[in-house]
Amino acid sequence: MPIRKTLRVTFASLACAASGLVLATPLSASATTTRLSSAATSTKYTFVFDNNYLGNDYRPQLLRLANLTAQLPPFKGLVTFKEVESQNTVAAQIADVNDIISSHPNVLLLEPASPSALAPVVNRACAAGIIVVDVDQAANSSCAWSVAENFYNAQYVIGEWMAAQLHNSGTVFLDQGLPGPNISSAISEGFLAGMKAASHGGVTVAATYAGDYANAPSEQAIASILPAHRNVSGIMSQGYCQPAFTALSHAGLKEVPATCFGYNGSIEACAQTGHACAIETGSPTSIQVAMTLALAIVEKSTFEGKPVPPRSQVVPNPQYIYVTNAASFHPAQSFGIPIEQIKAGVNYYPNLPPDIALPLTLAQYHVNIAKEAG
Repeated sequence: MPIRKTLRVTFASLACAASGLVLATPLSASATTTRLSSAATSTKYTFVFDNNYLGNDYRPQLLRLANLTAQLPPFKGLVTFKEVESQNTVAAQIADVNDIISSHPNVLLLEPASPSALAPVVNRACAAGIIVVDVDQAANSSCAWSVAENFYNAQYVIGEWMAAQLHNSGTVFLDQGLPGPNISSAISEGFLAGMKAASHGGVTVAATYAGDYANAPSEQAIASILPAHRNVSGIMSQGYCQPAFTALSHAGLKEVPATCFGYNGSIEACAQTGHACAIETGSPTSIQVAMTLALAIVEKSTFEGKPVPPRSQVVPNPQYIYVTNAASFHPAQSFGIPIEQIKAGVNYYPNLPPDIALPLTLAQYHVNIAKEAG
């Protein structure tokens, strides 16, 4: 089964998943670095996943999914999976990666605070014979593999959507995301390029804000710039859609078109009458792709039935764009990204928690969905 096929969850499958016996390793969100390992002790390979940020809903879900996947074939009995939760600074993550190198694992899966800043320590890991796979961001080190969505391309399409919604005229708020990760700049730059191309410069940025990929900072930031820009025409977010809706409501302003990422609650909120939304999925399946790629590398086997791709090639994580007007949205460039109408039971699930990122899992990994959802 191709790895890039994601699971479409049905309500019946959710009931079956809830009765499963797979357990996720508990996660810690403390300020200190925490090391967690699976119970396996006599496996062939050791995979270590270093994460540096737990400030949104995506990263904890990604860690749960990694643990659940490690307990399934082909990893179960073959791979010992460990986690390192670094403090949210480049220096802390570099120190932790140096510690990981000293433990000599076979594989380092890395969510880098800054791919460029971590490049020297990644090179050191490679020199020690460790396979390094960057997750969600393209590596700055030529010795590492990368698994990521093409955030620029997807946001280019979403920028086109915003221009169409605003009839090529108006102003928007632009979320600059979280300082450090290069995906923040890729997202904002892609959105701006698509919006500018589609509107021929007719839609401009009224103000920028930093939403930190999280609900509360996004709402506070939007609320702080609304008084000076009460006629804003649209709001772009690198996190959730609800903060835009809430900030507008509290300010006594009408709804405007909004963009965000594929959290269950955001998609469901956008499905309500009156909302106009475009949503890029940011699925935690990136960790499953990375684990599958890493296993193929250490086993010297094939990846998706083909030779392992070169380090220079970013391995894609499946991505989709969900909109409230799929029938009438025809972007000049779609880059082959599927565009779907927002629909309950297809791309969001009212009986699942609002904070989970979708899609939930790659189809070949039958994880316990109830455990992944937390």
